[in-house]
Amino acid sequence: MPEISVVPPHTPRTKTEGRRRVTKESVHLVREDKVLLTGWRRLKDGEFSLTARWPTPPVGLPYDPRVLTQTIRQSGLAVAHAAYGVPLTHQTLLHHFDFTVVPDFRVTPQGSSPLGVEITVFEPKKRGRSVSSLGMDFRVLLGGTLVARADSEFGWISPAAYRRLRGEHLTDDWNTWPLPLPVDPHTVGRATGREVVLAPGDDRHRWRLRNDVENDLLYDHPVDHVPGLVLMEAAGQAAHAALHPRAFEPTTVTNAFDLYAEFDRPCWIDVEVVPSAAPGEISVLVTATQSGQSVFRGRLSGPCD
Repeated sequence: MPEISVVPPHTPRTKTEGRRRVTKESVHLVREDKVLLTGWRRLKDGEFSLTARWPTPPVGLPYDPRVLTQTIRQSGLAVAHAAYGVPLTHQTLLHHFDFTVVPDFRVTPQGSSPLGVEITVFEPKKRGRSVSSLGMDFRVLLGGTLVARADSEFGWISPAAYRRLRGEHLTDDWNTWPLPLPVDPHTVGRATGREVVLAPGDDRHRWRLRNDVENDLLYDHPVDHVPGLVLMEAAGQAAHAALHPRAFEPTTVTNAFDLYAEFDRPCWIDVEVVPSAAPGEISVLVTATQSGQSVFRGRLSGPCD
């Protein structure tokens, strides 16, 4: 788990390359307006600096966790393709995605907010001539002050290997699955039903995942499985629903991806609220299962009023 305290708020670094533009293709997006990164440069071997711009957060939220996780995702992909030569045709695998946010982190509601992202890459692994995985440590800075830290491991496989791995699921028809009605948006910290990824289940601590592709912050283009960021968003919404009407602001989040979540059958989101090791905090354990198998596990911890 990334620790905020071990990194100084800001360490000046020597610029070794000019800042370069981040293209939508390098972050696997179709829509240009969804690219949050505004540039990147290499500081030295294994060290990179990126700039980003965040939209105004939704009313009532200190910041939008979907934008934070999307920024981390885009940063990792941009560096992998531009600096390590990972082919754009290769499929990305996400093994884990953990992050910590400083308590009381707030984004100003007036206008968009410029941020910096610093990345340290470690343990690059190769399969043949291509990079097969990269471990990355991310530091997100607002006004030069560290506000979030994340670590993740990105992996890649060739198109041929991915076809063998996915089999019949590679050609599932896009957006033909049933879309159950959403839960009340306010119970999960969202403003509209389109943003809600949970439908009612058969227990107060169980929900069914709903994949509404009109939610363009989570679905930019057709894919053959439920994106990892959707499962992370489902975990966050389930934690809020389990604790509603109490206010919950998780500051530490861990996520592990076990299997691909498919569109063609129900995916169930279950939560358990447990005491946290930190005084004044609680933790919510989230498990996503499909056909009796775990596809995702998450833990969200933070203060709860």
